[in-house]
Amino acid sequence: MKKKIKEIKSVFSQDNPKIKKQIDRVKEKGHQRMTILVIPHGYDSSFHFQISVFTILFFVGLTVGLLSLAIFGIVRSNNTRSQINQLSEIYGNYFDTYLTHSNQLEEMKEEYSKLNENMLEIFSLIDGQDDELLKIPGEDAIKSASYELLQREEREDKQLDIGRKYLNEIYDLRYLKHRMTSNEKLVEVNFEYLFTRAAVLSSTPLFNPMYSYNLTSQFGMRKSPTSGFWEYHDGLDMANATGTPIYATAPGRVIKVAYSNVGYGHHIIIQHEFGFNTLYGHCSRIYVRSGQIVKTGDMIAEVGATGNVTGPHLHYEIILSEEGKTDPEEYLQSGIY
Repeated sequence: MKKKIKEIKSVFSQDNPKIKKQIDRVKEKGHQRMTILVIPHGYDSSFHFQISVFTILFFVGLTVGLLSLAIFGIVRSNNTRSQINQLSEIYGNYFDTYLTHSNQLEEMKEEYSKLNENMLEIFSLIDGQDDELLKIPGEDAIKSASYELLQREEREDKQLDIGRKYLNEIYDLRYLKHRMTSNEKLVEVNFEYLFTRAAVLSSTPLFNPMYSYNLTSQFGMRKSPTSGFWEYHDGLDMANATGTPIYATAPGRVIKVAYSNVGYGHHIIIQHEFGFNTLYGHCSRIYVRSGQIVKTGDMIAEVGATGNVTGPHLHYEIILSEEGKTDPEEYLQSGIY
């Protein structure tokens, strides 16, 4: 193996006569000079100079190299400019999105501030207890806690360069989130109150027991139409023709269907939630039975003249479990129905 390598070296060595001869021939041609004659236009004189083949080849190679470098630079410049334009377009889209979200964040902050003020106002109107508000941290405490948590995340974020911070909008968004979380108790208290009030309202007998009637006797002291003596009237006398439909004034359960010769005649008592009871007296016909569940506006009976009466009408009462009988006209004039 070493012998073959030695033979190859000897073949390509400059000491080889053939190789040496070829090199000499190239040098000889390279050192040959060419005469270049220059004759300026309009001048009688001329001048010439000589240049070797090697020099010509050098300048040709230099020119080709410079041209190649220039073409490469132009192509690279165009590619770079194209990439810059693409990045500029992407940046512009991101910046537009950033501005949109920033404006939306400002709107959210403004809307939430208004909402929070309204919640506090509702809380004051429902006689909310101050100890409930004491459970809500102050604005400074909420901001400090949210910023501290976000700064801790910044320090732990490996994708964030050293010394860099999150955008101010990130801080504002986190602060808004903490405000919403901290005020959940206020929302819950208001919701519980309003939900309870809505339930009470839906169970309150506010519906008119008849679509039309003539109010012949109001709640309170009156002169009895049958005995002629002064007496306390426990309800309203609502006159209409016999057979006029009578409707339940609130949802509930029928707890009594009875008849009395000297009192209400054929009458119904319906029990509603939150301590309300309603009585419908002097009916001619009854369409419900004891224990039946009725809804607001269900037809339960017809106007009649049964019991101690002078003419067909509905005697209507509202009884509260704690206060007793109350004036039904105050409920009928509420304007809900």
